[in-house]
Amino acid sequence: MKSRILIVDDEPDIALILKLHLEDQGYETVRARDGLEALDLLEGERFDLMLLDIKMPRMGGIQVLQKVSELRPELPVIMMTAHGSETIAVDAMKKGAVDYIAKPFSVDELLKKVERSLQFSRAHRENMRLQREIEDERNKMEAILQGMADLLVAVDSSGAIISLNRRAEEVLHVSREKALGKKINEVLKADLALEQLPCMVTLRTGAPCLDTEYAIISRRRKIPVLASATPLITTSGMLLGSVEIIRDISALKALEQEREDFVSMLTHDLKTPITAVVGSIDLVRDGHLGQINGEQRAYLDSAVESCKEMVDMINTLLDVHKFEAGLMKMLQHEEFPATLLQRTVSTYRTVADRDDIRLSLVIDETLPLVPLDRNMFGRLMGNLLSNALKFTPAGGEIAITADCPRTVASFRTAIPEALYPPDSLSDDRQYLHIAVRDTGVGIPADALSLIFDRFVQARNRRAGKTKGTGLGLAYCRKVMDVHGGFIWAESVEERGCTFHVLFPMPGDDLQAGE
Repeated sequence: MKSRILIVDDEPDIALILKLHLEDQGYETVRARDGLEALDLLEGERFDLMLLDIKMPRMGGIQVLQKVSELRPELPVIMMTAHGSETIAVDAMKKGAVDYIAKPFSVDELLKKVERSLQFSRAHRENMRLQREIEDERNKMEAILQGMADLLVAVDSSGAIISLNRRAEEVLHVSREKALGKKINEVLKADLALEQLPCMVTLRTGAPCLDTEYAIISRRRKIPVLASATPLITTSGMLLGSVEIIRDISALKALEQEREDFVSMLTHDLKTPITAVVGSIDLVRDGHLGQINGEQRAYLDSAVESCKEMVDMINTLLDVHKFEAGLMKMLQHEEFPATLLQRTVSTYRTVADRDDIRLSLVIDETLPLVPLDRNMFGRLMGNLLSNALKFTPAGGEIAITADCPRTVASFRTAIPEALYPPDSLSDDRQYLHIAVRDTGVGIPADALSLIFDRFVQARNRRAGKTKGTGLGLAYCRKVMDVHGGFIWAESVEERGCTFHVLFPMPGDDLQAGE
């Protein structure tokens, strides 16, 4: 787009000369015969530069310049004056003109000053645009920070507060005006030493300080918080300060307490009445309250079995809770896995026969001793077998195999990355491998990495022979974690499923939990 120049001069000859030379250089020109006409044109048209004569009828150039400075301050103005009036022109520059040229003028000098003024104008407009963008971004960021539910406190390199958001003002009971410039420990009272506050740790180390738990003391009340801080660094790498984001975790702590109370309730309020129910049924079943027939005994046996399943569910939930709280104690000894597997399979063989499911066990006779917690291992395999029985129809098959493969390379590509990092398996380590394969309904591919989470069940496995809680596989994952092992599943929907477990064999690099 051509630059448009407004020529304001009452002398037609001068105006024509300017027009010809400027248009010859590719500019577009418009002429105003005096100041009033120039102001009228400015109201309706866009111009990139004004060449303004100082002496004109009706309204002089200085008056026009003053009006232009008010109406169009971004428009650059070059004053034109006769020789001997340079003092007036200099005064005009003090009032906003970017340059001046004396008549008669040199064409080369004129064109240079015009181009220089246009470049100045373009640079000025670009700077104004960038400043507006920066201001818009600053306003957006300020709105975001002020609207945050978390507290934000920024400090300079000395630990003095340079910014805080509205939420911080509310929780700390201090206005921004009073807080600015004060040391962080004067405004934020905590049960943590000053040098341990995340923002101060970041100032000391120059690195982010993440997920620090402490309590803010606000009007004699302790507010548990989780805070992280990051450094404020210039483009040249200089540390200017740090900003700390503080999250109120009171609700989370209350939820944790509710969970603890719920677990306590499960331990006492549920298991105790179930024990009483089983005791009462045993009295009837043993004939202490009169003779019972075979059909009655079958119903009583079913009731006892249901109570046992309920107790197992409660115990599983309690154990998962203990694992997550770090309270589960592992009694690890070297065991013969073949003996433990045979014992587990014999326990479930009756159920498999009743449901017309073939149950087989194939064990490598050379299996060595493996460091295991016997009880955890038994419940792990029991959960996997029980799971297979639930989802395998009559006439199906469940096969358990156990061996010590020479290499784990084939497993590395089979284990979902969402469960374990690709480099978790060690090529320098030997593992006990146990697989439980069934011919049941299988598991959808999108659920293979989710089924080991608490209370998660694949959509096609929620309507098995018996409904589960989604805790059994979560327990299995916890057991493998404390043994430093691995567990995963491979499946094709409607074509069965295979659960794999790998227990690390004794070595120099025993993993966590051994």
